[in-house]
Amino acid sequence: MKRWAAFILVVFFALGGSLALAAAPVAILWPKPLEAFQGDLLEVRVDGDELLAVDGMLGKEKVYFSANVKTPFTALIGIDVEAKPATVKLLLKATVSGGQSQQREIPLRIKSKAYRQESFNVPPSFDQMSPETLAEIRREQADFARAFAVTAAERWWQLPFVRPVPQEASASSFGSRRIINGVPRAPHTGTDLSAPAGTEVVAVNHGKVVLVGNYFFAGGSVVLDHGGGLYSMYFHLSEFKVEEGALVRRGDVLALSGGTGRVTGPHLHWGMRLNNTRVDPLVLLRKFSSPTESGDVNKASVKAEK
Repeated sequence: MKRWAAFILVVFFALGGSLALAAAPVAILWPKPLEAFQGDLLEVRVDGDELLAVDGMLGKEKVYFSANVKTPFTALIGIDVEAKPATVKLLLKATVSGGQSQQREIPLRIKSKAYRQESFNVPPSFDQMSPETLAEIRREQADFARAFAVTAAERWWQLPFVRPVPQEASASSFGSRRIINGVPRAPHTGTDLSAPAGTEVVAVNHGKVVLVGNYFFAGGSVVLDHGGGLYSMYFHLSEFKVEEGALVRRGDVLALSGGTGRVTGPHLHWGMRLNNTRVDPLVLLRKFSSPTESGDVNKASVKAEK
């Protein structure tokens, strides 16, 4: 027996004592179960003393986490305006010093929200499109798909977000749906702000201009990539003040408002898109308009792309 005990001790020390002294899992502070309405945004936080990185997936979409010194890793999650009410899983992976990783599934309950509806009838000619118009619509769809295809991994935005124009929302706002000739149409995926023609439209946060153009539905349009899957959109513009590829700061003038595109009068359509979900811009203002350390812009990354 003594010989066996000695043999076990030799093996133990030869392996660096790892048989009995395996590293205990590092304590991770995971988020509690989440819930949000259609069109909503929420912030997710993951913390731990030895935390190096956090990765997230919600369905097929990557959730981008960011952190500064001595702050938790944070990410914004968006719930699409047409998301089906259900409980889904947010998959999180936390990597700590030494390369160890832990995973956790966080339930996220999506709740339905009642949005404004209006029904009316129009002549059949209302929906008739010429071949030239259909070609313009296809070009519009392709350009916006290109703009949303790739996002900067770094988070460029910094709290607070600001209004693109000072005016308030009009009656036809986010999530409203029209039923025309008995057929439900797509919900309104932006907030209409009652801006008179010629009003300066400013960037709601730091970002890169990824689209500038004129289109059938959206009219004069500018799209900003704020990094981490977050985009802002500004439609029906009358005059552009930026070019595609430009880097802008919060409050920079992007364009002048107008009544271009398929609209009945001058206003600004302001939209926000997060990880391929269409979310309510006014919720973004209401929830994320206070400065915090965790929202600091990656200034080095923005400067490097100039």
